[in-house]
Amino acid sequence: MKEVIILTPGPFLKRDYKRFGIELLKKKFSLKIFDITAWLNSKLWQEYFNKIYNCEEYISIASKDDFLRLCSEKKNKLVLDFLGNNSKSEWIRKKLKNQNSLFVRFDINLLPKEKIGFVRKLKKIIILFKKPKKLIFSFFNFLKSKYYSSIKEYTPDYLVLGGVSHSENKKVKNKFFAHCMDYDVYLNIKKEKKYNEQPYAVFLEDNMTHDSDYSILNISPPATENEYFPTLIKFLKKFELNSGLKIKIAIHPKSSKNLTNLLKDFECHKGSTAEIVKDSSLVLLHASTALSYAILFSKPTLFLTSNELKNSWIGPRINNLAQVVNSKLININSSLPDSSTFNNLLKFDKEKYKNYKDQYLKMPNSLEIPLWEIFIRNIENDFKNNI
Repeated sequence: MKEVIILTPGPFLKRDYKRFGIELLKKKFSLKIFDITAWLNSKLWQEYFNKIYNCEEYISIASKDDFLRLCSEKKNKLVLDFLGNNSKSEWIRKKLKNQNSLFVRFDINLLPKEKIGFVRKLKKIIILFKKPKKLIFSFFNFLKSKYYSSIKEYTPDYLVLGGVSHSENKKVKNKFFAHCMDYDVYLNIKKEKKYNEQPYAVFLEDNMTHDSDYSILNISPPATENEYFPTLIKFLKKFELNSGLKIKIAIHPKSSKNLTNLLKDFECHKGSTAEIVKDSSLVLLHASTALSYAILFSKPTLFLTSNELKNSWIGPRINNLAQVVNSKLININSSLPDSSTFNNLLKFDKEKYKNYKDQYLKMPNSLEIPLWEIFIRNIENDFKNNI
């Protein structure tokens, strides 16, 4: 069996076992999962090391020596590369390339690129000059980003595409048309019967105040708990009264904070976001990537911002997503749809939704089967043709 190595994008958690198709892959290949988080990002590792999913194929790599020991055998491998771009990742790729390994890159789980206008850039510069410490820190991050962007992006042997927006890479000869990981979840539950219950709206909680990634990326949370949650809760309660729709909250799957007490007035769910969206009448959100489920299940969306969020780095991202799918955006500090205009919220732009699906969720005319089945079919055919 051919040896396959998965280079994970971060800590390997229980939900990743299914998302990365481990059961399917290990039937076809001699599979190893290389989690290099402890070496690449010690802060992230400290946050998640006790939540790691230690399956049989899993290997944690804590240093360069660990990696060299595991890859000492000069045997060509198939590398499924989910690493980001930085100096250590590039060194890892180079070592594996020197062993005649074949690389597969996955351009899936895509999002619209945020456009940054001149006026916004100017405002950011003015604000930074008023805060010298933040200015120095931002300048350091700018140099750091330039260094990493200067690392020459390698050309993989195979490219798995999950949307038209990333399909123009002409250097890669072998392209497999597929879809995002959320589409697998959609395929799995789309035919399930809807439970007979009262109509409801779902709010996609998005770690606005607590996320380990914020400290790791050296950015501040876009909102503070003391301001964000009282404003949100007040809005959601009024929304229930005006719309007649009960609110259910889909907690972010990576949320480490127990939000039960904060959101005790609402029905909360964790680990079943797709199912909750599927049976809903309306989806409320800020900038959650679970927007994909609203698009796939054809659910109308209402984007929420606030005075606090508007002035943070996530404000323009919320605006951009709302514009891309042509959905209404309201400020929860000052706006609330009244009952007379509520019916308009239950409509969505079918053309914009289809375009979003084609651009970011699924290549048009790709197979309606799980992502990893598409991958295995294509890679096996390629190996046969090149024997």
